[in-house]
Amino acid sequence: MLSSIIIFTGCSSRILDFTVISSKNVTIKFDKSQGKFVTGKSMGFLGMGISIKDAMDKALSSAGPDYDILVDGVIRVSDYFFVTGYKVEGTAYSSAKLKAQMGEKGFKDWCRSNNIFKSSRL
Repeated sequence: MLSSIIIFTGCSSRILDFTVISSKNVTIKFDKSQGKFVTGKSMGFLGMGISIKDAMDKALSSAGPDYDILVDGVIRVSDYFFVTGYKVEGTAYSSAKLKAQMGEKGFKDWCRSNNIFKSSRL
């Protein structure tokens, strides 16, 4: 009976929420010098309480309150004896600054041309 419980018992957890994500090289045309390179970690004993989302949120928070887009990112799994976690690196951008540079119409056209789907933030 114990082996049946172990075999048929499982759990799931949310790993990541995203608005735009791709594993392909995508050309996004905007001034990349406006971005900030950031790093964020989510680490825990035996991996408890860790998430990619927390690591990504920490990376974006380290850039500043206006930064809400992470591009050219890498997600790594870190494993040390009893401590496991995720490390997120990338370049943070502010969608508000992009809108200001491009104008509202230019920003919407940019999103449409780069296949960035409609969002409540656009």
